[in-house]
Amino acid sequence: MPRSARTPVRALALLLALIPSAGVAAPAKPAKTTKPAAAKSAKAKGPEAPAPAVVDPFSGKAQTPATATPTPASAPNNAALTGQAGGNARESEIYGDRLDGIEAEVAALKDKVFRSKARLAVLRDTVLSGVMAGGRVVVAHRNLMGVGFRLIRVVVILDGAQIFARSDETGSLDAEDELPIFDGNLPPGPHEITVDLVYQGQGYGAFDYLKGYTFKSSSNHSFAVGESGQFKLVSKGYERGNLTTEMKDRPAVEWQTVAIDASGAPTANQAGK
Repeated sequence: MPRSARTPVRALALLLALIPSAGVAAPAKPAKTTKPAAAKSAKAKGPEAPAPAVVDPFSGKAQTPATATPTPASAPNNAALTGQAGGNARESEIYGDRLDGIEAEVAALKDKVFRSKARLAVLRDTVLSGVMAGGRVVVAHRNLMGVGFRLIRVVVILDGAQIFARSDETGSLDAEDELPIFDGNLPPGPHEITVDLVYQGQGYGAFDYLKGYTFKSSSNHSFAVGESGQFKLVSKGYERGNLTTEMKDRPAVEWQTVAIDASGAPTANQAGK
């Protein structure tokens, strides 16, 4: 090859030798690292002290500030609220029962006061009628019941006031044929009387079961008192019906008015009702 042609070939071969191949990467130049500003300031200030542990008031365990969950001061305590609601409900029930008991006692006292006032009114009218115009009235009760009933209680109410009450289960009350109830003057005008009777069942043999039963009978009667005069008012407790009548329907009461003299004995001119 002529010398002039060799020179460009050598130059080209030298150039190719200097150029790196495509599969081999040129060594990278190490990058300059830069420390963060936070790290520099931490290094400058020194290590930071750890935060104090927080004690959970509910579990009693210590927690770090990252895991501790503060309880707001205004957050309500459900358990406390539930207990308070239950306590209030219980107190309401107790107070309600007490109020019911007080109301019942007040009602009973009112009834006693009413009866006392009515009794005083009757006594007052009776005393005044001794001076003023009025008629004498004798009230009595006769026991005409059969052997299957024993009289154990008698209550008589005159013009709303209880004027007689007697109870006895020994048999002495039933043994009396006639009970004197009232003897005095009453003011002129209409009056009303009520008799309440209680019987104890008397049985023997097949009817021995009647001893465990009580039977009640009540009757009202209206009458009038004149400006003067006197009479006797008798309530009669008797057994009505027959063998087919139920025992509870047999006790009954009828009223009779009898003219009397000053001694209280019946006169010839007596009127029965």
